[in-house]
Parts: sequence; structure tokens; C-alpha cells
Amino acid sequence: MMAARPSASRPIPETAEASIAQFVAATDPLDSLVASGFLDRQDGHYVAQELRTPQLRQTMKYSVCLTADPDIGHFYQEDGEPDTDWRRRRAQTVRDHCSVCPVRAACAELALREGDTVGIRGGLTPEKLKRRLVMERDRLDQALAEDQRAAQWQQARIAAAREVQRLAGQYLGTSGKPEKRLENIENVRKAARLRDELVAAHRRSAGWTAAA
Repeated sequence: MMAARPSASRPIPETAEASIAQFVAATDPLDSLVASGFLDRQDGHYVAQELRTPQLRQTMKYSVCLTADPDIGHFYQEDGEPDTDWRRRRAQTVRDHCSVCPVRAACAELALREGDTVGIRGGLTPEKLKRRLVMERDRLDQALAEDQRAAQWQQARIAAAREVQRLAGQYLGTSGKPEKRLENIENVRKAARLRDELVAAHRRSAGWTAAA
């Protein structure tokens, strides 16, 4: 069965920063984004907002939390810990860990997408995360919807590629009437065209140009 084509839409950036961020996020590999500092600088949240949730999760392999393995307790208030002690301790945690993390903007965006406001994420305290979760609800809903569309597109591309393989394997080496062989070949070609159309559509949506 052929893969259905999922509907797709992409919001138009409202600011110059968002437009540039969309281009950078769509054209630079994740490791390049990290190495170039696009996910830790002050305006890194613009680029982080353009990434899909699976990409945000992938960037966490570059985080201080993974590479330096700090005590996880630094990022959470202890039971019974006075608020004044917690505020002082979390300020030090942000300074010692988050401020030097190359993916802190991605970490904060991932926390917002996942609704994780319990501990310090991306240098943001639980209070700031909760405020942003409320203030950016519409944007986050749109981002989550885009995540779902991207996943549907990926599943459709995988299904289309598998259909080409299935038909090719089914018809390869088969004998019979010439007209039947021609029909089989055309079925494979149709499946291949759908696969190629889905891949091309994905490349266009990501801002990739055709190879010269």
C-alpha cells in the first residue's frame, strides 16, 4: 500500500532574527550549529525554536550535563531546603554549568516542549520556565504540531522507500507474459516516483536546493 502524503504547513517568520534562524537551522548540521555557537549565544533561542524535538534531544549529547556529568542534585531543590538557600545554590549552578553549556538554548527549548519545569533547564529556573510556558503557549503548540507533521513526513518517506523495495523484490526475476512484466515495472516506477516526490518535498521544506 502506498504511503499517504501528510499535509504540511510552515509558519512565516515574523522577525528578521526568526527568518535568519530558520535558514540556519534548516541548512546547518547539528554539530555545526553547536560548534558555531548558535545554540548557546544570547539569541540562540531563535535557532533552538526552529529545531524539531528529536533534533533538540540529539543536541543534548553536547551538553555539560552529559560531557562533564555534574551532580544532578545541583539542578533541583532538595526536600525541606529553604528557598533562600536554593536560590543561592541554583545561581551558582547556572554560573558553573549552564552559562558554559554549548546547547543551553536547546536545553531550555526542549524543557518547554516537554513541559518540564521542575528543575533548572538551559539556565532557566523553574519559575522562569513556568512563565515562558504560559507566555509562549501558542508558539509551543505550533512547534509541537510541526513536530508531529515532520514525524508524519518521515514515516511517509520510509513507507514509500519500503514499498519500492517490496515491489522490486516481488517482481525481480519473475517470468510471464511481456505485458505482465511491463505492468510490474510500471508499478515499481510509480512507487519510486512517490518516494522521490516525498524526498524532494522534504528537501524543499528544509530549504535545500537541488544539486547542480
